[in-house]
Amino acid sequence: MNKIKFTVSGMHCNSCAALIENNLKDKPGVISAKISFDSKKGSIAFDEQKINQPEIIKAIEQTGDYKVNDIQGGEEEKEAEPRTELRSGTGAETEPALDRPDENPPVQNSGFSKGLLIGLLIFSAILNIYLLEKSGAPKAAILPAKAIPYSSPSPSPSAPAIQNFDITSANHVRGDFNAPITLVEFSDFECPFCQRHLPTLQKILTDYPQKVRLVYKQFPLSLHPNSQKAAEASECAAEQGKFWEYHDQLFQNQTVFSADNFKKWAGELNLNQTQFNNCLDSNKYYQKVQDDLQEGVSKGVRGTPTTFINGQSLVGAQPYETFKEIIDKL
Repeated sequence: MNKIKFTVSGMHCNSCAALIENNLKDKPGVISAKISFDSKKGSIAFDEQKINQPEIIKAIEQTGDYKVNDIQGGEEEKEAEPRTELRSGTGAETEPALDRPDENPPVQNSGFSKGLLIGLLIFSAILNIYLLEKSGAPKAAILPAKAIPYSSPSPSPSAPAIQNFDITSANHVRGDFNAPITLVEFSDFECPFCQRHLPTLQKILTDYPQKVRLVYKQFPLSLHPNSQKAAEASECAAEQGKFWEYHDQLFQNQTVFSADNFKKWAGELNLNQTQFNNCLDSNKYYQKVQDDLQEGVSKGVRGTPTTFINGQSLVGAQPYETFKEIIDKL
């Protein structure tokens, strides 16, 4: 077993650390991973027979606009006794993972030390379950996210399943409705990664006006207290034919979400204010938003943004070049 320690620059929220940590845990050969937003430090134990240090660093930096620095360690260590590790059960852009120590705590050969360790593990598990239940997050939506890098359009044994979507005029479609390539994006208006992803999608639609269409699907996460209501507000705007205008307004004002502002922005877009307010206050589109979320869960979505390119999933705010490579081969 090898272990490395390092610092990560570019993280701006607890969710960034949780996203990196959970993506790493899904990599074959990664034994344990701990990323701290507060200290900007991380440590990873891994089996170099299955994954090497450069692959780990690349995985971290490709999760977002992150940079790994001050790498220490990498020497082979003697395998210790198997340890019990409790995962928080969170995925990309969900509730932040609970902190865990970087190292195994020394366990003395005494009943008291072993009992104390077991007691702490049980307490951590109970606390974690309580927090997840209290959040009301859909269980399937908080499974650890697994980023799926694109390599080739041809199928392979490890390739993700191609998902089918029935796109109709009832969907939120941007671009040429009859375009041969469809991007289905599952997104959260309060997710910083989704906001970062928006310019990439806009550039794709500009560069491929006859080839690509974008379909927006709601995937509000319980980590973000205003995301469900923001999604409902966008559906109320869609009722008056201005979904995309309101969509852009929400992402431009992501840090100041409130019921009053949702209503104010509707007025700024010249929507019928009374109709919009009644729609929002009545929770008219609550279930429609949840239906989108459950569809995403059924398609394997575990975090936001997740974009399906003609049914093939691409997780995270990936760079434009990654999308371009796939689109040019379709």
